[in-house]
Amino acid sequence: MSEARRRAYLEAMGFDVWVPRLGTPAGSLITGCPTGRLQLGPGQGSTLVVCATAEEGATRFAGDLARALGSDPVWAWPDRQATADALALEEAIGARLITRVIVLGAEPARWLFADTVPAVVGSAAVAIAASVNELGARGAARRALWRSLRGGPSGRAAPAAA
Repeated sequence: MSEARRRAYLEAMGFDVWVPRLGTPAGSLITGCPTGRLQLGPGQGSTLVVCATAEEGATRFAGDLARALGSDPVWAWPDRQATADALALEEAIGARLITRVIVLGAEPARWLFADTVPAVVGSAAVAIAASVNELGARGAARRALWRSLRGGPSGRAAPAAA
């Protein structure tokens, strides 16, 4: 749904609609996160995995994903507390020499990119996958992710090799 249509629906339902001023990070109002920045977790690899919460990076699926990647990915999630060490996506890519970004779930994808997901950000290829919960519950979602990691047909350009 386009942003204009979303605003029209909210206005029709009687909600006051606030629009960001210029300079506000795109999509930062979607989940109530005012900074539009990421909190980075552990990891040393060239892959950045963005999930909805820090807890998702500690699931059994997270271990499976690290084994499938063959490296120790850097995990990240939205910085909802506006901490001083949070980074914008572009800064995280440059600081950690990231070549691939995997976003797990529609919510983090909307938060990072609003309506348009770029194929590349800085030096990193971008891939969108199902949420951690979906990946844990649906075999088809896992197969689509594994295909995209191997470069198979997934409706999206395959990320660069780690």
